[in-house]
Amino acid sequence: MVTKFDQPEIEKDTYWENIGRSKWGSYINKIEKNAILKAVDLASVPSTALEVGCEGGRWSKMLIDRGWKVVCTDIDPKALDICQKRIPTAKCILVNSKDSTLPCGTSSQALLLCIEVIGAIRKDWFIMEAWRVLSPGGYFVGVFENRYSVRGFFRHLVSELKGQFDYYKVAYPIWRNQLCREGFKMIYEEGICWFPFSRASNSFLVPIFTQLEDLLGLRHLPSVSPWVVFLAQKKPNCKR
Repeated sequence: MVTKFDQPEIEKDTYWENIGRSKWGSYINKIEKNAILKAVDLASVPSTALEVGCEGGRWSKMLIDRGWKVVCTDIDPKALDICQKRIPTAKCILVNSKDSTLPCGTSSQALLLCIEVIGAIRKDWFIMEAWRVLSPGGYFVGVFENRYSVRGFFRHLVSELKGQFDYYKVAYPIWRNQLCREGFKMIYEEGICWFPFSRASNSFLVPIFTQLEDLLGLRHLPSVSPWVVFLAQKKPNCKR
């Protein structure tokens, strides 16, 4: 007879997984997933991927299911523990917000994910480290919150006035130019989150405005979009 004590522990959904089920969150997740799958298709053969800020490991699990090996990092030990339990084959590494390197060998990764981890992606060292850990021709998928947008401009001002964490501190076009100077080429960009819904919004207006965003061609204006989902490639022949 199987008792309740014999049942495997079921991990609860994480904070961001619950947020991702909202109407606004689902819209963002769909576009992020599309960018990751574009990279997977371009890579063609499963290899090794590094996910920065894996939380519960939903994106890494998607890669594992497609035959990839994954290295998962996070600064939250509880989230990382959930990720490890869900993906036993993953190499999960606890990192520190003060770190200035990625915990992987040079040219060891074919894919790098940094999805909604703004505290890491805009650090001065991150681009150089992304270039270092990716193999020649490797792919980098990320999300960037852009100060050069109407939403970003006002959120930046409010954050400075209130002394809050500034998600829109850096301008995406400037960051993108640096990325390209350091040996990457941009393959795909999509501008999103033009309308001022909260991250967990379930407003009935969300589907209307996200369709309007698409119909007006706003997603083709990454330089002035509030959020940018991008796919870049490390140039195969770029050397330092």
